[in-house]
Amino acid sequence: MRRWTAVLTLTVLLAGCGTGEQVDPQAPAPVWQSAAPTTPAALTAAEAKSRYLAIVAPYNTALEELEDAVNAGKPWRTVRTLAADVARTNAAHAVGLSETVWPAAVLAPMGALLKENDVALRHWRRAGEAADADALMREIRAAAARSGAKEAGRVRAALGLPGYREG
Repeated sequence: MRRWTAVLTLTVLLAGCGTGEQVDPQAPAPVWQSAAPTTPAALTAAEAKSRYLAIVAPYNTALEELEDAVNAGKPWRTVRTLAADVARTNAAHAVGLSETVWPAAVLAPMGALLKENDVALRHWRRAGEAADADALMREIRAAAARSGAKEAGRVRAALGLPGYREG
């Protein structure tokens, strides 16, 4: 019983520790952030060109390294490692491209490029995990068939960039 008395006394004392101010239950809660998030503005033409080139550069480099290895007759396990790098950079560039707010003229060709990229990425991932040389080359060919080169050319044209040149 003494314990309940002590607990009750402590509760009453703590309840009296407020400031005594009345709180209006109808008052709005503080706003720490605007109610509607703002959409970032589309990039300017110059910003879009620069952003596009920066996003696709690692992927293009990985593709060129893979092509060089295949053409040089490197062992299939080396090519498989390079295909895994292509898959990784392909996935990263897809995120970068899809998260960027592009100028209106770029939206349609970018959408088409990202659609092709989704298909190619599945094949690049399979190539990076291939169990043998035949499976590796089959997946590389399937990815190359959905490379999005035509769509990327349209994106580059919409951005006012010249066509892509290896090297």
